[in-house]
Amino acid sequence: MSDISHWVVRWLCHDMATPIASVMTASELLDDDKPDAEINELIQSGAQRLAGRLRLVRLALGAGESAMAGAPLGKLVMAGLDGTSVEWEFVGDATDGMAPLVAGRAMLVADLNRMRSLRVTLDGVEVAQGCNWPDSVAAVFAGAPASDNRSAVAGMISDAAARAGKTLSCDGKGLRWA
Repeated sequence: MSDISHWVVRWLCHDMATPIASVMTASELLDDDKPDAEINELIQSGAQRLAGRLRLVRLALGAGESAMAGAPLGKLVMAGLDGTSVEWEFVGDATDGMAPLVAGRAMLVADLNRMRSLRVTLDGVEVAQGCNWPDSVAAVFAGAPASDNRSAVAGMISDAAARAGKTLSCDGKGLRWA
């Protein structure tokens, strides 16, 4: 396995652990004799969060050059970023490899700035309260190789940007492309 694959697998496993643990814990609490509506809701909620996240990851990291209409793309991003407030200002369709790029940048920025609201536009993703960039991730956007889980994801997103003819840059407000 290549270095970047190793880091992405570690990131993915970490990212999926919480919703899977929620589903497993709730299912263990079920009593075979009496269905419990609250526990069933926990299971459904965990499964929906996991499904939304998996669809987002699949688009961001595995969909190649997919095109997608803007409204469904917004719904997919918001479902995959469960718990993150997203102001969707991306107008029009995501063509020419932009759908994976939009999904990936929203996913990465949200992961690095937990509990902060995002604004997704045609030019980038902004964080209202300011954006935090670990040194390893900022280094990837400056051309360095990946050195940890999140920088590996940043590397894959940078590759998607290059395929779409874009370059990414990060600053204290968010992640943009030109």
